[in-house]
Amino acid sequence: MVDSTLVKEKDFFMNVPSKVELIGDSLLAVSSNRTPAVGIIRTNGEQVGNIASGDFPIGAFMPSSFDVSEYPMVHIMDKRSQSVLKFNVSSQEFIEKIRLNLPEDKIIRTIGAEFKKTENGFLVELYDQKHDAYLPDFYRNSGDLLYFFDNNGKVQKSIMEYPEEYKTMDGSLSPTNYLKMSDNNQTILLSFPHSKKLFRYSEKGEEIEQIDLPPSRIFDYQLRAADRIIDFNSVMAGEKQSTKTPDNHYFNSIHEDEKSIYIGTWMKIGEGGIEKTRFTHMMIYNKKEEKWYETQNPRGILDIGMLAGVVRDTLYFYEGSMMKYDDKYIKRAVLRPVEN
Repeated sequence: MVDSTLVKEKDFFMNVPSKVELIGDSLLAVSSNRTPAVGIIRTNGEQVGNIASGDFPIGAFMPSSFDVSEYPMVHIMDKRSQSVLKFNVSSQEFIEKIRLNLPEDKIIRTIGAEFKKTENGFLVELYDQKHDAYLPDFYRNSGDLLYFFDNNGKVQKSIMEYPEEYKTMDGSLSPTNYLKMSDNNQTILLSFPHSKKLFRYSEKGEEIEQIDLPPSRIFDYQLRAADRIIDFNSVMAGEKQSTKTPDNHYFNSIHEDEKSIYIGTWMKIGEGGIEKTRFTHMMIYNKKEEKWYETQNPRGILDIGMLAGVVRDTLYFYEGSMMKYDDKYIKRAVLRPVEN
């Protein structure tokens, strides 16, 4: 760890983050569902601007995800209206609303949905509502998860079903968003970690390549399900013992630059409270060498936070969970090779 910078919350308050993303080399975008908003922060901790539900004459919205590739324009995927909302952060102006014509039985995922503004429209992760996420049929029969929409909100194409590793489970899986996506503004990287593959697609949905994920000393690729099918009503009733599912490891984020691919993980290791058992580490793919590396020592997620992006050899993290302390921090770390 190089340093830690306190976020100065003078102009607006950001609740627990659902997504963080680096803009260029000096800004971070942070979204929250608990206080629905997307905030922009400098890497020195100063607040720049905020797009918050209720501040614009368009009614309330719920940011399932966002895209800042055309900053200061911010595109927000709104779960509430099933639309894409476009704002200008600099002028604090609402620009337009694009209603998505969703396929039957598909909805936008509430939290952590994958979303990208493309040259010809939008790439959106949709959620199957025919089956409860605790049921094996959810993974077997959801069909494609990622949909390409044009700028008028009409579906053009869809890709990416759940892999066989998920479809063959007989018991209930923890209802985590196992799909993770990244892009380098030209192509799209996708992964279901337990398939041990990275998939590269064009912005038109054409598969370009597959990259094998590496063996890991720390990350557990084994997908585990409960020994039975869990009843959703029991979950809602708070019956903890009868609704326990294994805590599978998964990817928190994927980032890419010209030289490397960076994967941030989420792992539960051991038993006990969150502070002692929730960890993250990095997997790094050197494109020129076509070789994987991983960091040696996992870090507590409540200590380091979520990976927001990479600038040259510096990793930027945002810790705003408010589980260990009330303040939020932007943290920087530099990757250094270690001799075996």
